Amino acid sequence: MPDPSNLAASLSSPAEASLTNTYIQPNLNHALRVWWAFFWPTNLVSFILAVLLQIVAMHLYENTAIPAKFVLYTLEAGPYVITYTVAIPVMHYILGKTFRRFQIALVSTDPSSRQPLPVTYSRSIRVWWTYSWRTLALSLLGLAFVIYPFGWFVGLFEPQPATVKTIFFLLGQLVNCAFSLFILYSNVLDEDFADFRVTLLPRVRPDPLATSFPV
Repeated sequence: MPDPSNLAASLSSPAEASLTNTYIQPNLNHALRVWWAFFWPTNLVSFILAVLLQIVAMHLYENTAIPAKFVLYTLEAGPYVITYTVAIPVMHYILGKTFRRFQIALVSTDPSSRQPLPVTYSRSIRVWWTYSWRTLALSLLGLAFVIYPFGWFVGLFEPQPATVKTIFFLLGQLVNCAFSLFILYSNVLDEDFADFRVTLLPRVRPDPLATSFPV
């Protein structure tokens, strides 16, 4: 007669193995890969469009009767609008992207549904909104803590205005990168958004008849 403990172990091990084979617990390395795949195309496309916007705005200012104040506001707010707008299709692309050893999938939060959900723009915008506003809020908070010691540095050493501007820009980028990576890792990957969850799966998926997702 088989040992009941061995029988229980044999029954539970396939489920555990199936769970292990169909779900990847996100770590910082995964988050860094996903963040970089999102970060560089968003900023590259945004930079190109911002340069084009500046060229067009200056051309219109020099050759039309557009007020200088309107051009100034456009040049100040335009890059931010462009960046956040470009981020939506890039996020849409990333949510269905396959990486070298894993892929991102949207999985229903309903335990009875085990198949990945389609990546729609409505779902992408939900993820984008959570990522964007939390990154912006934390970045502004981080800059608030950076400004004071930076002001002390400027008052002490009195560097050139161009140097001050460059250092402040680099500090802002560093703070934004750090917090955006943190938000992606802690508030996007493996997190629930209404009726779906952003999940990491193996690149080569096993037999769907033997798969299950964690509740």
